[in-house]
Amino acid sequence: MVLIQSIRRAACLAACALLASPALAAPVETSNALSERGSGGKRIILWESSLSVQLNIIPGLLSAAATLGSSSVIKSITNWETKRPKELPSNLPFRPMVRTPQHLSGDNWNNLISVCSSQKNTIVHFYNEPERNGISVSDAVAHWKQNMLPLRQKYGVKLVAPGCASDSNGSNWLQQFMGALSGNEKPDYINLHFYTLPQNPVDQEIQNAVNFFSEKHRAYNLPIIVGEIACTSRDAAQVVKFTKEVSNWFDGQGWIAEYGFFGVSTKVPDDFVSPAAQLLDANGAWTALGRWWIGE
Repeated sequence: MVLIQSIRRAACLAACALLASPALAAPVETSNALSERGSGGKRIILWESSLSVQLNIIPGLLSAAATLGSSSVIKSITNWETKRPKELPSNLPFRPMVRTPQHLSGDNWNNLISVCSSQKNTIVHFYNEPERNGISVSDAVAHWKQNMLPLRQKYGVKLVAPGCASDSNGSNWLQQFMGALSGNEKPDYINLHFYTLPQNPVDQEIQNAVNFFSEKHRAYNLPIIVGEIACTSRDAAQVVKFTKEVSNWFDGQGWIAEYGFFGVSTKVPDDFVSPAAQLLDANGAWTALGRWWIGE
């Protein structure tokens, strides 16, 4: 990921208060009822794009990448870019992303066309948190119709709506975007992000996540790709509990197509992300949580 540090704090503040509403509450299984390891095969590796240029500096990254090819729980890989990371196993589908308007032309666009024309069943993401990056709904809709919909027609790709944060700004932006599209212009998937508030109890945040994703599925009636999610608590036990319980809940929902937990990088990107949520360590090896995440 290009480390967009504006994602997280504001993405959580309004959302957590909203999602605590009893009217939105949906029951979630207790930890005793959940298996130790989910086996739904829905997990996305969010391979931080800077890792691709660190391979000679951090040799452990190549070993970490190689282990993904035999994972039974990893479904796809993405890196917030349109060019596939060469170091990742070829048997895992790559999900390119038109992250910004700059990705609609030049090498970024050419890379995307190359993926769409050579990879079967390609799923293409469109814009990363546009509401936080100065992209208006009207401009996004125009580029969606002009640039993205022709990809579906020509190459048979499936399209993912812009990935918005879980606060009111993100929800309102997405609602306006979806409302501006006719039936045959709608995306194939909704993309949603969710980060917890570090001061909230983990059980509350698990329920907040369940409420949020359930409400968005009811609102749009489309399969959901969870483009980014993470627990921001500094308490490692709470991070592990959130990650495992929410993963298992995702695996049990037929309308959750894929989900990616944030933290596949060798260093913490900012002071909001929890060090306890890192899936790689500084040497490029999978952490204990990372090994669980990839199914080891």
